[in-house]
Amino acid sequence: MTTTAAPLHPTHHDGTPLSIELVTVEGSAYGPYVSLPAESLWTPYTAHLFTRATAELIVHDMHRDECGLRGEFAPETGALTFTWDKDHDGTGGTETVTPDAYGRYLIGGLWAWDEWGDHVPHTAGQAAFARGAAEYQQADDSASLCEPLDALYRRGRQEAQLVARERAEHRGVSFDVDPSRTPFVVTSRPTNIYFTGLPAGAYESAARIVRAGDVRAGDLIVASFAAFPNPGRTTPGTTWVTRPYVADPRPANVSCTCSPCRVAREVIGPGPRVVFAVDNTRWGVECDAWEVDEPVLVIPAASLLLPVSA
Repeated sequence: MTTTAAPLHPTHHDGTPLSIELVTVEGSAYGPYVSLPAESLWTPYTAHLFTRATAELIVHDMHRDECGLRGEFAPETGALTFTWDKDHDGTGGTETVTPDAYGRYLIGGLWAWDEWGDHVPHTAGQAAFARGAAEYQQADDSASLCEPLDALYRRGRQEAQLVARERAEHRGVSFDVDPSRTPFVVTSRPTNIYFTGLPAGAYESAARIVRAGDVRAGDLIVASFAAFPNPGRTTPGTTWVTRPYVADPRPANVSCTCSPCRVAREVIGPGPRVVFAVDNTRWGVECDAWEVDEPVLVIPAASLLLPVSA
């Protein structure tokens, strides 16, 4: 049996990224294991994401626990296969966990997890490791600890950073495109039936504001800050597109007679524009033309975790 793939970026229902957790095996002093829960509300048998190093530690502890569970990593693929006998659950079985794009393993339902805390018997080294993990987003305070606790503190920080690594890679970049037109107000993306969800591998936290003229092929267009089609609008808030699409930039045809191009010339006036896409599916042959200096919210192609088709 193979585990169901976990989301690369587990979140709460409101989209807030889940926090790391320090867990142990119920009734033991193992760990602490640095994890990223796959669900916002977890039980002792809920799956968590673990790094390869932590998964190896879990397997090591399983073997010395003599609990009837065994784990083995495949040398070529890195897949982790668990096996257990009838003494463990009455039936016996196998389960294979394939690492995700970040090399993390989704493990749960085999051992009963428990929160690691003061109620768990622990050493000074375990406490230093746990503190480092808990403070991974804060300044490194390992210098305040003596050897070898300082090294354990740094290891805890590293494990937490690795298991939650998408936060560093997809935090998003905030900057002023044109100071005379800022600040920009980024509102929450609507979730009603009129707005198609972001494609797999695209995350709002990776979005950034760029000039339309700087959009590159493969960038995902998600919102604008334009006054058009609301001339006179003073608040540069986001106008989310109903259906995110992949940009294929090209200079606008000044003689194009499609409705968007014609209306743009009449309302905004002549000027250099760039066309990101031609939509043949809903409105006929219609250009999506933008002024080259217009701010646009995109998820850069390099920040898309999975290919998004045009």
